[in-house]
Amino acid sequence: MQKLNRTLLDNLVWLLGSLVLAFIVWVFATLQSDPIQQQRFAEAIPIRLTVDAGLLITQPTANNRTARVVVRAPGSILGLLTAEEIRLTGDLTGLGPGEHTIELQASLLRQPGSVVDISPRIIQVTLEESAQRQVALRAVVIGDPPAGYSHDEPSFDLTLNQTLVSGAAGQVNEVVAAQVELDLRQQRNPYEADLRLIPVDAEGNTVVDVTLDPAVVRVSVNIRRRDDVREISVRPTIQGTPPSGYVLNAISYEPQTVLISGSPAQLAALPDTIGTQPIDLTERTSTFDTSVPVILPTNNLLLLAGQTINVSVEISPVTASRQFDNIPIEVLGLPENFSARVAPDEVSVLVTGPQPQIDALTDADVRVALDLNGLQPGNYTLAPSISISGGQIAPSNITILPADIDVEIRADLTITPSLTPTPTG
Repeated sequence: MQKLNRTLLDNLVWLLGSLVLAFIVWVFATLQSDPIQQQRFAEAIPIRLTVDAGLLITQPTANNRTARVVVRAPGSILGLLTAEEIRLTGDLTGLGPGEHTIELQASLLRQPGSVVDISPRIIQVTLEESAQRQVALRAVVIGDPPAGYSHDEPSFDLTLNQTLVSGAAGQVNEVVAAQVELDLRQQRNPYEADLRLIPVDAEGNTVVDVTLDPAVVRVSVNIRRRDDVREISVRPTIQGTPPSGYVLNAISYEPQTVLISGSPAQLAALPDTIGTQPIDLTERTSTFDTSVPVILPTNNLLLLAGQTINVSVEISPVTASRQFDNIPIEVLGLPENFSARVAPDEVSVLVTGPQPQIDALTDADVRVALDLNGLQPGNYTLAPSISISGGQIAPSNITILPADIDVEIRADLTITPSLTPTPTG
């Protein structure tokens, strides 16, 4: 029996030794294939702070409660680790209002691994008592309706016109009202909108780090037309027409309405549109700007705004086309011992431009030339050049028919007049 026990004990020792050896071999193999690494985590980790009920953290602010960590773990773990799997905590339970220094604690939700360094590891935390109280609602009109309109006092959809402000006692005590800002500059009808409340102190400055409940309220403002003011359309009075050869293209002006003050009966009798001092176009041949006064139907009315209007009048010449036929071609740059045969020796010229300029042109104002400078005897096809007296016609508005001229240049001392056109001008 003793011998049997001895055998079992020996076998058990060998079994345990084999298991330990197998574990060592497994650990060694694992470390070889997935070695332990240590590195700084790329993202900042949020710090989770625990405080007692009735207290709030005022410093650091929520946006600044982060720290950097260095993690030690197998490479496969580091490659999969996320910021949500790293916990940084600080315990403030049992601490009252004031400044406190605490040490952060870290842990990993994904194992194996550990956090070996936290930066910063020690942080300063300020605790304050939380508070709540009701404050009044206030509407601030930052832009009045257009002239000729008035508004009543804004009203809120809350019965008591109050909201609950919550936060640290210091900030809550600074809040004297929760206000909305109303810009009515483009409003001509009753206005209603859901607007966000802004907590403000006695100087009207925004108080931060507090919450409002409700944070959004519906605001209504009655906007109406004033009985003693009327907004009337205005239109410039145009008389005459531009001279012959010119055309009126467009008229623009500002303002297009004016405000007139008077009794309700006088305002009701006004036409829908009133005019200005006349603008005479009889001698106008170009675009111009002018300022003209508004003319009121009676002297008992008063212009509140827009006593004059600025008018821009666009006038341009009428476009016309004209063809000049049998214009001779001048030859330029031909040496004395050369002769040239030009075919054809006359062309037609089509000119497009402002009618007054086109009507003033004569055949003598149109010159067509061929520049033969530097050319040796031979046959050529050349494009002639053209000039119009005055130079006010753009080259793109001039067409020569035909566009190309055949030229034969010969080294001949005898120049036949019929073959070489005589230059004109």
